[in-house]
Amino acid sequence: MSETAAPITDTTVTATVLDDADVEGCHAPHQIAWRTLARTHAAVSGRIQEGLTEAGLPPLAWFDVLATIAEADGRMRMGDLAEALVITRGGLTKLVDRLVKAGLLERTFCESDRRVSYATLLPAGVELLSEMLPVVSGELRVAFGANISDGEAEQLTTTLERVRGIACSGG
Repeated sequence: MSETAAPITDTTVTATVLDDADVEGCHAPHQIAWRTLARTHAAVSGRIQEGLTEAGLPPLAWFDVLATIAEADGRMRMGDLAEALVITRGGLTKLVDRLVKAGLLERTFCESDRRVSYATLLPAGVELLSEMLPVVSGELRVAFGANISDGEAEQLTTTLERVRGIACSGG
């Protein structure tokens, strides 16, 4: 005689996998904000990457490096660049090596302390950044411009910088 198990319903699975406290935690405002932020970042980044790819341009990560260095007057210490981009030094080294190989950046060393290196924007990097900027700006206008005002964007920036500051400091 064979036994058949009762069908598992969504309610059964939820109750089995998560207890009531866990389910409530998933709906807490900070949890919802985090998941929304992560999904929004993925969606907007994907949209920008698609735009760059369609335009025959390099990846968004290259834009981030070039734009960050440009904002720092064309030269940044590698450690400061890694911190600004919130990536590991090892990950940044690999990324910068690709940009150096492409002739967009130059890596130089401090004369008094060879352990300190700089990433310096070359003219070809400035030119590529100027080609990428309209694509990135256009995609951001579509994603943000029609949905939030300049004031709301500034408020969002302030809030996210506060959260990033705490997250990066480990506090």
